[in-house]
Amino acid sequence: MSTLNPQNIILGPIVTEKSLANQSRGVYSFWVNREANKNQIAEAFKMVFGFKVLSLRTAHLVGKVKTDPRKRLPIQKPERKKVYITVPKDTKIESLNLATK
Repeated sequence: MSTLNPQNIILGPIVTEKSLANQSRGVYSFWVNREANKNQIAEAFKMVFGFKVLSLRTAHLVGKVKTDPRKRLPIQKPERKKVYITVPKDTKIESLNLATK
């Protein structure tokens, strides 16, 4: 496995209703590079956001073959990896708080 830059590990936040509900509990969801391990993800998160991670859970999503309804051809969905990061109780990531009042 090649060495990864911390800037290339965290690809972006996951913005769904479930992930926004989890933010109130201090759990944030991100898409990450598939080749990154938990230690690399934790270090990248510390460098980008400036605080230490309490816990980290990863999930590897296998790409499925779907059928295009118009052309009736198979489409291969990409394999992805997501991470659930728990931050300290008094810490919030303000740039990711999209929940409305």
